[in-house]
Amino acid sequence: MALQLNPALDLNYIDKAYGEDPVILHMIFDAFLSDSVPRWNALHEALDKEDWKESASIVHGLKPSFTMAGLTWIRPKVEVLEKAIKDNEEPENLMNMYLTISDELNQLIPILEEESERLKNY
Repeated sequence: MALQLNPALDLNYIDKAYGEDPVILHMIFDAFLSDSVPRWNALHEALDKEDWKESASIVHGLKPSFTMAGLTWIRPKVEVLEKAIKDNEEPENLMNMYLTISDELNQLIPILEEESERLKNY
């Protein structure tokens, strides 16, 4: 991949899905940062309030976003969380699952921000 994206991302998926188009990649990363990250953060509040309907809705809507942004290995973890919400698992377990995914996501957000900014200038 000539764009030399950060190897923390799933470069194979990104290359197959978007090829070498920096404009599309910038749009995907920017949309993830401006839309998906705030919705992911809203999931914390919904889980904290034990609003299972809202939690399930948020997590279901977010699943494709992780794959699209090249964070393909996070999607299965989000799917497990979605199933756990629908299966009425203990609130503490759900929050722990959320926090574990969040820890990983929080390490990747700066990478997406950096790549989005860099691709904007291509």
